[in-house]
Amino acid sequence: MVGEDGQENVPHREWLIMFDRVLNEVKASMKAQGREGEFIGARIIYSTIRFITPKELEWYLEDCIELKKEFPHLIAGFDLVGDENEFRPLTDYIEPLLRFKKRQKEEGIDIPFIFHAGETLGDGSPADDNLYDAILLGTKRIGHGYVERFSLVKHPKLLQICKEKGIAVEACPISNEILRLTSSMPMHPLPILLNNGVPVALCSDDPAVFGNMGLTFDFFQVLVASEVTGLTTLGQLARDSLEYSTLDEDEKRYAIQCWEKQWDKYIRDIVATL
Repeated sequence: MVGEDGQENVPHREWLIMFDRVLNEVKASMKAQGREGEFIGARIIYSTIRFITPKELEWYLEDCIELKKEFPHLIAGFDLVGDENEFRPLTDYIEPLLRFKKRQKEEGIDIPFIFHAGETLGDGSPADDNLYDAILLGTKRIGHGYVERFSLVKHPKLLQICKEKGIAVEACPISNEILRLTSSMPMHPLPILLNNGVPVALCSDDPAVFGNMGLTFDFFQVLVASEVTGLTTLGQLARDSLEYSTLDEDEKRYAIQCWEKQWDKYIRDIVATL
């Protein structure tokens, strides 16, 4: 994030202070309107790009820990982003990532991994192992692990592990089409994940870049892609986004309770128009 002078980067701590202030303002405004149950909050996945060296990663990991200690309610997890085929595979970062987990135990904090993995060519390069390494490192969710080119759906054992361990996959339908990672929504492997019992949460990936506000368009794409997909599917996807979030158990229970009330009202409104 660049400062007002257009030159210097705003320190992460100052960025979080501003972010927290805006969150509190939004929550206060929603509460004043009697709509507090419609916005639970927002958190940040601390991310860095996977072209940095393992030594450089150590600084970011330590920074993430310090920010988590000061802003425990804002840091949701840690991720490495960027083109998996062009940049470094997860194996290059194993040692600092394992030390990161050890440091968390020492500090008594929890920063789950939420890795992008599986968005690769399947050409035998080390990047093809990112799905395996992400799961072995204990990732809580997998970002983009399912595209047509090389994906989670081609690995039955990994599908089974994700189902058993409750590792959710972040699906970004519109982003996948724009980036040509799937040829079309009817060809998208999302139904394979759902049919195999793998939890899925719909995401927008890069809303600021693509100009798509919220998730409405992504839900619509899933709805119209197949005659089989209906309101039940959309409801399950919405609920799973809360169930497999990084909210603590009390927050999660409250969020799901609020969502279920809104969902029930939504269904009643639809039935009333028939």
